[in-house]
Amino acid sequence: AAGCAAHTTKDKRCQRLQQHSCHQDSHTFWDALLPAAGFANGMTEYFKRHDGQAVTCEDFANAIAAANPGSELQLLLPQFLRWYAEAGTPRIAAQGVYDAAAQTYTLSLAQSCPATPGQAEKLPFVMPFTLGLVDPATGHDMPLQLAHEAAPISGARTFVLTQAQETLQFVGVRSEPVPSMLRGFSAPVILEFDYSQDQLLCLLAHDSDAFNRWEAGQRLSLRVALSALQSNTTDSTASSAYMQALRQVLRDPALDAAFKELVLTLPSETYISEQLDVVDPQAIHAVREGMRQAMATALLDDWAAAFEANKDTGSFSPDTTSAGRRALANLALQMLCLGSEGAGREVWHGKAYQRFKDAGNMTDRFGALSALVQSGSVHAEPALAKFHAMFKHEALVIDKWFALQAGSSDRGGDILPKVRALMQHADFNIKNPNRARSLIFSYCSANPAAFHRADAAGYVFWADQVLALDAINPQVAARLARALDRWKKLSPTYQDAAKHAIERVAAKPGLSNDVREVVSRALAA
Repeated sequence: AAGCAAHTTKDKRCQRLQQHSCHQDSHTFWDALLPAAGFANGMTEYFKRHDGQAVTCEDFANAIAAANPGSELQLLLPQFLRWYAEAGTPRIAAQGVYDAAAQTYTLSLAQSCPATPGQAEKLPFVMPFTLGLVDPATGHDMPLQLAHEAAPISGARTFVLTQAQETLQFVGVRSEPVPSMLRGFSAPVILEFDYSQDQLLCLLAHDSDAFNRWEAGQRLSLRVALSALQSNTTDSTASSAYMQALRQVLRDPALDAAFKELVLTLPSETYISEQLDVVDPQAIHAVREGMRQAMATALLDDWAAAFEANKDTGSFSPDTTSAGRRALANLALQMLCLGSEGAGREVWHGKAYQRFKDAGNMTDRFGALSALVQSGSVHAEPALAKFHAMFKHEALVIDKWFALQAGSSDRGGDILPKVRALMQHADFNIKNPNRARSLIFSYCSANPAAFHRADAAGYVFWADQVLALDAINPQVAARLARALDRWKKLSPTYQDAAKHAIERVAAKPGLSNDVREVVSRALAA
């Protein structure tokens, strides 16, 4: 598991990128500590020892180490096993200093892990740390040469960190570089580094590591959002340099479509809220929608070009290239429906509706439907009705139909009434866990701005549904109850009403142990 972890875990887009890159950099975490073919030899030893047995992670690591005597893993095995003995996610705090006169770049690294119950003090881990230094002038990786080495080595290099604090000093560095750290998911840690906007723009434009390039775009987007929230304004207009960087990504013929779609998708409202001490869901929604609108408008011609270039993939194929092109075409169509105005709006909404009707596969049909619904198109309702008529006998597809409507962008509080109406739909049955999740959970857990209403109606609805589900399926009810786990982070505008809703659920006689545990913990937090 350690070899496939990323710097941070954000959402499904991040997980998809992790999977994509982990296939390219198989066993990076282990390979840094083993000789060539070391992991394969270790797997042979593991199955020789434990095939058919119930074993531990420690047994697995011991087998890999035993098959590779003299390797760094074998030499550092007791310390390496802290990955399985210590709780929490380790962190690396990095600081870089460039000395132009001496042409040196010094990278100071400090690893730590927050205290957890029963483990107040954490000892250093074994951390493979893969690093590249990007030349901002050319976009290429600089050769890396440590102070004690005779000659530089081209490309990224992996260093094994074992101490709480370590320093890497590189010589012969002719200009100040931009560090690209933890490439290839070399260690499952959280990276802390104070990148400037120019450095992030450089990584977004040039980094050869897919995740780091995506992460740079996410950090830039997050800064725009947090800046707008801090200034208490919905004006989230990004810099022209940021928009130009996104335009470069969209136009770059060397990048695959799947990667473009991931980079050009903004951080979710939930992720933005996780970066804040006090959360105002309505303000976050307004800022993120402003950012989406700005991206849609500023890059309108580029979105149109991307749609035209990727809309046709021939007969349906599940291969990654075709899937990526479908994903980018659907994102582009959504942006075109959102960003176009006047006659252009009518044209693109009409094209989306036509694509919905003519689509040869579910991905394109649902993508067009999403574009119409998310942009508030006049064609949305006819398309929703047509989609339901086409797939009313396909339960999993109708689950998506419900979820799309419950999770769509809230405009003046219109989602909750729609959810209430959909609960009366002939195809909705609260006793069906999948159907309950598709509608109720999509509203309460996945649509923060629609759920956290100033009039508290969303909380009243949540309490009603938790209690109703508790009488049917306590496990599903307990999961829904967690939608208000973090009520204390909400701004005062929402806090009292949220607490009242939780107390209402907690006071219900005969409440299941599953739900009582969740709400009691929430109130005590």
